[in-house]
Amino acid sequence: MATAKKNGTAAFAKSYEQFYNQAREQLDKAQKSAFENMDQITDFNRENAEALIVSGNIVAKGAEVVGKEFSAYAQKAAEANIEAAQKLSAVKNPQEFLDLQAELVKAVFDDFIAESSKLQDMSTKVSNEAAQPLNDRINKAVETFSKSIAA
Repeated sequence: MATAKKNGTAAFAKSYEQFYNQAREQLDKAQKSAFENMDQITDFNRENAEALIVSGNIVAKGAEVVGKEFSAYAQKAAEANIEAAQKLSAVKNPQEFLDLQAELVKAVFDDFIAESSKLQDMSTKVSNEAAQPLNDRINKAVETFSKSIAA
Protein backbone atom coordinates (compact mmCIF):
# COMPACT_ATOMS: atom_id res chain seq x y z
CA MET A 1 0.00 0.00 0.00
CA ALA A 2 2.82 2.38 0.88
CA THR A 3 4.56 1.58 -2.39
CA ALA A 4 1.37 2.21 -4.35
CA LYS A 5 0.86 5.49 -2.51
CA LYS A 6 4.45 6.48 -3.18
CA ASN A 7 4.19 5.53 -6.89
CA GLY A 8 0.84 7.37 -7.21
CA THR A 9 2.27 10.49 -5.59
CA ALA A 10 5.33 10.36 -7.85
CA ALA A 11 3.15 9.89 -10.95
CA PHE A 12 0.91 12.77 -9.89
CA ALA A 13 3.92 15.00 -9.23
CA LYS A 14 5.42 14.08 -12.60
CA SER A 15 2.12 14.80 -14.48
CA TYR A 16 1.65 18.03 -12.55
CA GLU A 17 5.20 19.11 -13.46
CA GLN A 18 4.56 18.27 -17.14
CA PHE A 19 1.27 20.18 -17.04
CA TYR A 20 2.94 23.15 -15.35
CA ASN A 21 5.80 23.20 -17.88
CA GLN A 22 3.40 22.99 -20.84
CA ALA A 23 1.19 25.73 -19.39
CA ARG A 24 4.24 27.91 -18.78
CA GLU A 25 5.43 27.38 -22.38
CA GLN A 26 1.99 28.26 -23.74
CA LEU A 27 1.85 31.37 -21.55
CA ASP A 28 5.31 32.43 -22.72
CA LYS A 29 4.25 31.93 -26.35
CA ALA A 30 1.03 33.87 -25.78
CA GLN A 31 2.90 36.76 -24.16
CA LYS A 32 5.47 36.83 -26.95
CA SER A 33 2.71 36.73 -29.56
CA ALA A 34 0.79 39.50 -27.77
CA PHE A 35 3.83 41.78 -27.76
CA GLU A 36 4.56 41.02 -31.40
CA ASN A 37 0.93 41.68 -32.28
CA MET A 38 0.99 44.97 -30.37
CA ASP A 39 3.91 46.11 -32.50
CA GLN A 40 2.05 45.00 -35.63
CA ILE A 41 -1.13 46.76 -34.52
CA THR A 42 0.78 49.93 -33.69
CA ASP A 43 2.51 49.88 -37.08
CA PHE A 44 -0.74 49.09 -38.81
CA ASN A 45 -2.54 52.01 -37.14
CA ARG A 46 0.34 54.36 -37.94
CA GLU A 47 0.20 53.31 -41.59
CA ASN A 48 -3.58 53.86 -41.57
CA ALA A 49 -3.08 57.39 -40.26
CA GLU A 50 -0.46 58.06 -42.92
CA ALA A 51 -2.86 56.81 -45.62
CA LEU A 52 -5.57 59.16 -44.31
CA ILE A 53 -3.15 62.08 -44.45
CA VAL A 54 -2.08 61.23 -48.01
CA SER A 55 -5.72 60.88 -49.03
CA GLY A 56 -6.61 64.20 -47.40
CA ASN A 57 -3.75 65.95 -49.19
CA ILE A 58 -4.93 64.57 -52.52
CA VAL A 59 -8.47 65.81 -51.83
CA ALA A 60 -7.19 69.26 -50.82
CA LYS A 61 -5.02 69.63 -53.92
CA GLY A 62 -7.79 68.29 -56.13
CA ALA A 63 -10.34 70.69 -54.64
CA GLU A 64 -7.94 73.54 -55.31
CA VAL A 65 -7.52 72.52 -58.96
CA VAL A 66 -11.27 72.03 -59.44
CA GLY A 67 -11.95 75.36 -57.72
CA LYS A 68 -9.51 77.19 -59.99
CA GLU A 69 -11.08 75.56 -63.03
CA PHE A 70 -14.55 76.56 -61.86
CA SER A 71 -13.41 80.14 -61.21
CA ALA A 72 -11.87 80.33 -64.68
CA TYR A 73 -15.13 79.06 -66.18
CA ALA A 74 -17.18 81.59 -64.18
CA GLN A 75 -14.97 84.44 -65.40
CA LYS A 76 -15.14 83.17 -68.96
CA ALA A 77 -18.95 82.93 -68.71
CA ALA A 78 -19.19 86.48 -67.32
CA GLU A 79 -17.08 87.82 -70.18
CA ALA A 80 -19.21 85.88 -72.68
CA ASN A 81 -22.36 87.39 -71.15
CA ILE A 82 -20.98 90.91 -71.52
CA GLU A 83 -20.02 90.18 -75.11
CA ALA A 84 -23.48 88.69 -75.77
CA ALA A 85 -25.18 91.75 -74.30
CA GLN A 86 -23.12 94.00 -76.56
CA LYS A 87 -24.01 91.91 -79.61
CA LEU A 88 -27.69 91.90 -78.68
CA SER A 89 -27.72 95.66 -78.20
CA ALA A 90 -26.33 96.15 -81.71
CA VAL A 91 -29.07 94.21 -83.57
CA LYS A 92 -31.29 96.10 -85.98
CA ASN A 93 -34.55 94.14 -85.95
CA PRO A 94 -36.51 91.69 -83.78
CA GLN A 95 -35.80 88.66 -86.01
CA GLU A 96 -32.07 89.29 -85.88
CA PHE A 97 -32.39 89.65 -82.09
CA LEU A 98 -34.22 86.30 -81.77
CA ASP A 99 -31.76 84.50 -84.08
CA LEU A 100 -28.76 85.90 -82.21
CA GLN A 101 -30.33 85.12 -78.85
CA ALA A 102 -30.99 81.50 -79.89
CA GLU A 103 -27.41 81.20 -81.14
CA LEU A 104 -26.03 82.63 -77.89
CA VAL A 105 -28.22 80.40 -75.71
CA LYS A 106 -27.08 77.32 -77.64
CA ALA A 107 -23.42 78.37 -77.30
CA VAL A 108 -23.81 78.99 -73.55
CA PHE A 109 -25.59 75.67 -73.09
CA ASP A 110 -22.96 73.74 -75.10
CA ASP A 111 -20.16 75.44 -73.17
CA PHE A 112 -21.89 74.68 -69.86
CA ILE A 113 -22.28 70.99 -70.76
CA ALA A 114 -18.64 70.73 -71.85
CA GLU A 115 -17.38 72.47 -68.70
CA SER A 116 -19.65 70.38 -66.44
CA SER A 117 -18.31 67.21 -68.04
CA LYS A 118 -14.74 68.45 -67.58
CA LEU A 119 -15.35 69.29 -63.90
CA GLN A 120 -17.05 65.94 -63.34
CA ASP A 121 -14.08 64.11 -64.88
CA MET A 122 -11.66 66.09 -62.73
CA SER A 123 -13.70 65.37 -59.60
CA THR A 124 -13.90 61.66 -60.41
CA LYS A 125 -10.15 61.53 -60.95
CA VAL A 126 -9.51 63.26 -57.61
CA SER A 127 -11.93 60.90 -55.85
CA ASN A 128 -10.25 57.84 -57.32
CA GLU A 129 -6.77 59.11 -56.47
CA ALA A 130 -7.82 59.98 -52.92
CA ALA A 131 -9.45 56.60 -52.42
CA GLN A 132 -6.40 54.65 -53.58
CA PRO A 133 -4.32 54.95 -50.36
CA LEU A 134 -7.36 53.91 -48.33
CA ASN A 135 -8.10 50.98 -50.65
CA ASP A 136 -4.48 49.89 -50.31
CA ARG A 137 -4.84 49.90 -46.51
CA ILE A 138 -8.09 47.91 -46.69
CA ASN A 139 -6.41 45.33 -48.93
CA LYS A 140 -3.46 45.15 -46.54
CA ALA A 141 -5.84 44.68 -43.59
CA VAL A 142 -7.66 41.86 -45.33
CA GLU A 143 -4.35 40.22 -46.25
CA THR A 144 -2.87 40.63 -42.76
CA PHE A 145 -5.91 39.47 -40.83
CA SER A 146 -6.59 36.61 -43.24
CA LYS A 147 -3.11 35.28 -42.49
CA SER A 148 -3.70 35.70 -38.73
CA ILE A 149 -7.01 33.86 -38.88
CA ALA A 150 -5.58 31.08 -41.04
CA ALA A 151 -2.68 30.58 -38.62
